[in-house]
Amino acid sequence: MTIILNQILTSCAADDVHYLKCGSPFHCANLKNLSYPFWGFSRPLYCGHPAFKLQCTGEVATVTIMSENYRVLEVNDSDHRIKLVRTDYWNNTCPTSLRNFTIGCTFFDYGSDSRNLTLYYDCSSPSFLQPDSFPPKFNCSVNGTQMNNYFVDESMLANAETSVSISEILGACKSRVVVPILESEAEVLETNSTVENLKAALENGFGVEWEANNSLCDECQNSGGHCGYDPISSEFACHCRGGSFPSTCKSAIKHGGN
Repeated sequence: MTIILNQILTSCAADDVHYLKCGSPFHCANLKNLSYPFWGFSRPLYCGHPAFKLQCTGEVATVTIMSENYRVLEVNDSDHRIKLVRTDYWNNTCPTSLRNFTIGCTFFDYGSDSRNLTLYYDCSSPSFLQPDSFPPKFNCSVNGTQMNNYFVDESMLANAETSVSISEILGACKSRVVVPILESEAEVLETNSTVENLKAALENGFGVEWEANNSLCDECQNSGGHCGYDPISSEFACHCRGGSFPSTCKSAIKHGGN
């Protein structure tokens, strides 16, 4: 009788507010139907993960990773992947601050389909006629002064390093930035290394895989819960009809039994 009464009371009780709030997907700028681990805008932190806060401005969604701001182009929940481009390289090959990309951390890592593209800035003019094998150039100017700049992908770089003259020119450049791009875009640059294709490669971004308690989230969802976060314990939370628990809604049943 006690067990039956508990089941009746549980079924009559209102669903937990965290469960209700985190059960519906949300939109952020151009991104639709988002869920855990993302949050921001109208989505509270307890529905996401602290490292995945989105800024939603107009038609642009951005995320900050290791103090760097990235434009979010796509989100693929099933593969735990997103496609990003650094905001200062969006429609721009000459940002004000020239610094390398750093994405690898506890929660993010480069996708297997990413390749490195190296941009060389403010290089000296070669004193010889440039052969066809010389790295392609792109334009930048500082205070109206045009600079010599080159871009080289991983395969081109191996060839460039074997040439003493090319190696000397690139080695004398004042700045060098390594930018991840998609492998498909790198293949286009290998066969047709135009400035237009360079801009397209940068704007199409690169793949990133995320880790935000992925296995715990799968277990939580399989038990009927919604993945989230507990700001008090700073740990993963599974939001269930009867409350929030550390792993699954099955732990809610055990908790009630105790």
